Amino acid sequence: MAVSLSTNIAIVCAVFTALPIIAVVLRFWARTIKHNGLAADDYLILPGLLFSVGLSVNNIVAVALGNLGGHIHTDDAGNIVFDDTLTIFLQTEFATQLLSVLSLVFTKLSIVVFYRRIFRGKVFSIISSILLGVVAAWGVAFFFATLFECMPIPMVWKTLFGTPDHQAVCYNYLPMFWATAISNMIIDVVILALPMPFVWRLNMPRRQRAAVSAIFLLGAFVVGISIARIHFFFLSSDSYANAMDITVNIAPTLYWTVIEAAIAVVSACLPTLRPLFAGISLEALQDFASKFSIRSGNKSSASLASNNPRTAAADSKWQLSFPNHSAASSARIMNRVEAVRLPSSEDAPLELRDQSGILVSKAIHQHRQDA
Repeated sequence: MAVSLSTNIAIVCAVFTALPIIAVVLRFWARTIKHNGLAADDYLILPGLLFSVGLSVNNIVAVALGNLGGHIHTDDAGNIVFDDTLTIFLQTEFATQLLSVLSLVFTKLSIVVFYRRIFRGKVFSIISSILLGVVAAWGVAFFFATLFECMPIPMVWKTLFGTPDHQAVCYNYLPMFWATAISNMIIDVVILALPMPFVWRLNMPRRQRAAVSAIFLLGAFVVGISIARIHFFFLSSDSYANAMDITVNIAPTLYWTVIEAAIAVVSACLPTLRPLFAGISLEALQDFASKFSIRSGNKSSASLASNNPRTAAADSKWQLSFPNHSAASSARIMNRVEAVRLPSSEDAPLELRDQSGILVSKAIHQHRQDA
């Protein structure tokens, strides 16, 4: 049985309620591991999270009580029935607009302040200060532009734009939405690009610089989601302007708004989570994979040899000893001649890496004991 649009919206909102909460909890855990107090960017992400979660809960309420995802109620003549359900839908849709701006502006501020904490220099300080001012001005301007969309404000949910009985004094919301969405995307691109020149000037190997850049560039997901939201609003703009089954047609725009705010919070937290993975390095993963591969290869070789009468007779015992070393440096192993080639006495000494990562040389002397 196909899942209804309303159910899909509720599931999306539930998932994207949990993700930013988990991200922020991990962020604060990482700060605890480093024994560092909370910084300004940590405090700024909290309202971003709060409004993001509020956005998700608001849309779940819209599904449960406002018929979001279901068809708008009409009478026998096809006229829209302005009942309590439609009123709740309009209230939640209005709240979505406000909560979206609030969540995004605090998340953007948190990201830029985080940049200022880890990058130094006069040029960066000037650029980031200007960007902070732009983000703050963007948030204030579009929050109040949305808040006073209609005068008096309650008329936003007491009448429906595009219907004959629309008595409120409202401006055309569509141009303002385009201005909000496009400027939001441009600011995201600027924030995304801001640290890149400074990352590549860091005194570290190229591979590490690429890894750091990749972490910051995860914010590109937010830009992609912004584009998706603009696309779906474009598809539903006629419906919005003319009140045509608005509870169904603008549903994709609303849940992409939820996703955008949640992923923005997650992206803001990702660069702060490095302390949680401090013990995990590429070298450690390669070492683990190498050990697993050798262990699997030995088992496979032993199995093949035991099934082959020619190789079964060639089993030997080898005693590996390290002269002038402790017993811990000796190992007695069983091996198959075909499976492992031990170095001869004429070979160069093996170079081994001990557990501390220090490169040492040990000459291996082999003593064969016939079975």
